[in-house]
Amino acid sequence: MAKVTSPFTMAETQDNNPALFEEDDHRAVYIFNPSAGHNTFQPQEKTRPIKKRRVSNKRASASAADHAGAAPGAEGETQTTTTAAVFSQLFGGKESVEAAGLRKQVFDTAWPILEGRIKNVLREANRTTLEDVSSFIRHAEGDATRGTRIPAGFIITGPNIASQDLLFEQLSEALGKAIQARFVRLRAAGAPNLKAALKKIIRDATAQVSLDGGDGDEDAEVALGRDGRKYLDYDLEGLHAFLGVQQDSSRRVIVAFEDSEAFESSLLTDLLGLFHSWQGRIQFSVLFGIATSVELFQARLLKSTARQLFGAKFDVVQADLVLDNVFKSAIAGTQATLRLGPTLLGSLLERQRDQVAGIQVFISSIKYAYMCHFYANPLSVLLADEKSLTRQLLQPEHLQAVRTLDSFKAHVEAAVDARQLNHAQSLVEDDGYLVRQMVEQRQKKQDYLMQLLRSLHLLTSMDLVPGRFTDLYVAALAGGLDLTPTIDGIKRLGADDVPALINRLITAIQTGSPDLDLPGWEDEAEELISSLCEIRDEIEALAEQAQEKGQQALKSKFTAQSKVLRTTVIAQKVQLSQDTAKLTDEDKAFGKAIDALVDLLTHHIHSDPVDSLFLHEAWAYDAEAPYRDVFVPRPGTTFERALTRPHAYLGCECCSKVNGTLSATLPTTCILYQLYLETGSLVNVADLWSAYYALVGEDSEDGGLGEREALVQFYRGLAELRLMGFVKNSKKKADHVAKVKWLR
Repeated sequence: MAKVTSPFTMAETQDNNPALFEEDDHRAVYIFNPSAGHNTFQPQEKTRPIKKRRVSNKRASASAADHAGAAPGAEGETQTTTTAAVFSQLFGGKESVEAAGLRKQVFDTAWPILEGRIKNVLREANRTTLEDVSSFIRHAEGDATRGTRIPAGFIITGPNIASQDLLFEQLSEALGKAIQARFVRLRAAGAPNLKAALKKIIRDATAQVSLDGGDGDEDAEVALGRDGRKYLDYDLEGLHAFLGVQQDSSRRVIVAFEDSEAFESSLLTDLLGLFHSWQGRIQFSVLFGIATSVELFQARLLKSTARQLFGAKFDVVQADLVLDNVFKSAIAGTQATLRLGPTLLGSLLERQRDQVAGIQVFISSIKYAYMCHFYANPLSVLLADEKSLTRQLLQPEHLQAVRTLDSFKAHVEAAVDARQLNHAQSLVEDDGYLVRQMVEQRQKKQDYLMQLLRSLHLLTSMDLVPGRFTDLYVAALAGGLDLTPTIDGIKRLGADDVPALINRLITAIQTGSPDLDLPGWEDEAEELISSLCEIRDEIEALAEQAQEKGQQALKSKFTAQSKVLRTTVIAQKVQLSQDTAKLTDEDKAFGKAIDALVDLLTHHIHSDPVDSLFLHEAWAYDAEAPYRDVFVPRPGTTFERALTRPHAYLGCECCSKVNGTLSATLPTTCILYQLYLETGSLVNVADLWSAYYALVGEDSEDGGLGEREALVQFYRGLAELRLMGFVKNSKKKADHVAKVKWLR
């Protein structure tokens, strides 16, 4: 007799053993087939859920130790679980377990390195601000001019509210270590009144959770003192008693108002008044995150409250500069294993600037792109090192996937156009030859990236390119890179500016770029440096000769000084014409030197688009749709599509025959949605019921439902429409519901 398995038991078993997940579990949407081994509709024995309890650290440690030494085969089970916890096997399940595991290994190796670099960038971004704030808080206690006033730091964060979370998180970590103080972060949404604010301060300062498990209205009592006395969880006397029994003698509490402009003035006045009255027993310090200015913030406070503050102002690095540094390190730097394409990067940057998203959202987007590429692209295994990627690991499916790539087709067509017929034929027919070409592409990829970064570094070091590095990098990936945007700027430079430009170029070649982790390439660019030095020395010599002859400055045919206006009067009409001023021999030589400089830089500063490289799909990810669906979801459009075309989700034959028309076979919610579209802003529920029952009732063509059963389904469908946000109760008429418009 078959044993009936409860779906709750199945869920618990699958959670404990990742190997039991089915093939469709990782998909966002799939057709559910109850007949495929799912006994979910059979009668089940109701079991009482296990009550969850908090386990102390000692008990948890003992339980873990007992579990570790209980079964001799525990180590083997762990290894089996680890082996099973690899990425899904692609190619319809034909991919080998070793190849799927190698993809996960490459991801586990690449992302932690990149994440470490990002953390270093974020740590260095606000380092100066953190040091200044820590120094101010540390020395405020011994400042004789402070008196009983509260130390207050006014941090000008700028209008980007999303960037404040990172700053105050770093402040919490830095001040907690440097001053041994307890750091409390307050936001206006979490502290609407004085009582809630005091609860938040005491709870975070004592690192305890209220007994009621939330921010309820009931007044919980917490034992904080040495004698076990209980205090209300919004009584500062309890915080004072807690600080008195701690081993460290620090009684310092730092309260940070992250969005200080969002707090009500009366609430700030009451809190600061309480802090000032307790200053002799608890050393309160406050930090204010200000998006506007200190003057505007001070105008919201009472003068008596402002006199209770001993303040200092601090400026922070703007979010745009932090974004550029993270971009250089995580996306454009040489340590990045995966390259993000121009389409995806454009969407990421546009969302950061237009929607004012925080830097953590940008970092999460980068990690999600890495996860999508290594999880869903079987060719990402080619990013493994030479020791891990062996010939035996490459399956015929890998080679067939390479031959279906757009870059492969373009490469073969280019070989045919160049009359390299043997090369093109071998790529299509010879697997061994294709594998050798794939190996050669690894070095060509490195050469391309190095040329791209060096060209970008030289362009930015000229200080002649408008715009940011991020825009220049995205444009270079999309359409290539050359010297065209800066040629006119170079030709218009004077005799004093050209040597300075050459010196900056030489310095850039010698030192490289620490932000991009790009080392200097002085040894490889000896010829370039020698030519630049010759042009610089020639221009400096020409300038000296011109000064000896009494000429003020060198001119060329490209500078504005070489253009003169001539006035001619013909038949009582004045005509203005532009003519070229007379150039000396030194001026003509200076123009030739500039032409030589432009030709030299044009030869060394160049790069092709990323999609022109063979096999770029293996190391460049440019899919925008997964990112947009996850980080910019459109639930309204998704609901409308599901209600309009339910067969796309249900996979049933009855719904597939309906082409946008009403039918009794459609789900109730879909029928009501179709009727909903035909109504005005207010929907009469009685009329809606009449129309629905006329379609699905017993008198319908298909011989439908009884009135009672139809009414139950009607109310259920209407409740689902309300849950999805299409209707709401109307205040005008009790028997009507109002339409709700989804924002696009």
